[in-house]
Amino acid sequence: MRFVAISDTHDNLDAVRMLVDELRKEKFEFVVHAGDVIAPFTLKALAELNSKLYIAFGNNDGEKKLLTQICAEKGWEIGDIIEFPYGVVYHGTDPRITKILTKLNGFIIVGHTHEPKIEKEECILLNPGEVCGYLTGKKTYAIVEDGTVNILEL
Repeated sequence: MRFVAISDTHDNLDAVRMLVDELRKEKFEFVVHAGDVIAPFTLKALAELNSKLYIAFGNNDGEKKLLTQICAEKGWEIGDIIEFPYGVVYHGTDPRITKILTKLNGFIIVGHTHEPKIEKEECILLNPGEVCGYLTGKKTYAIVEDGTVNILEL
C-alpha cells in the first residue's frame, strides 16, 4: 500500500507543478486531495500524474459543478466526504464531523488548517499540510506506505 496525500493547493500552479515533478519520481497507487483545489485548471496540472484522484471539496472550492465534471471525465472521485481504498477524505471544516470520522478504521485525510499533523487514535488522522505554501511558508505533502506516514516538503 502506497499513496500520496495532499491538500490546499489554492491555485498555486508553480507549487502544483513542483509537486507533479516530485511525484513523477515515485510509485504510488493514487492521490488523495483533502480540498481547496479552487479552480479547474489545477486539476489539469494534477492530471499529468496519470493517477486516480480522490478529492474532497474544500470551503474555497467555488466551481463545484465544473470540478465534478472534470473528475467524472477522468474517472476520479469528488465530493464532501469521499471513501478511498484505505479510509476517507474530508476537508475538515467542521471538527464535529472530523471527530465522528475518527471512529472509523484506516486513514482520515483532512486539510483546511494548512498545518501538517498526524494523530493516531482508532484511525490515523492525517493533515498533509498545504501544497500552496501560502499560510505556513512550507509546501508539504505526505506519502503513506504500509501504514507509515512521511510528511515531505517541496
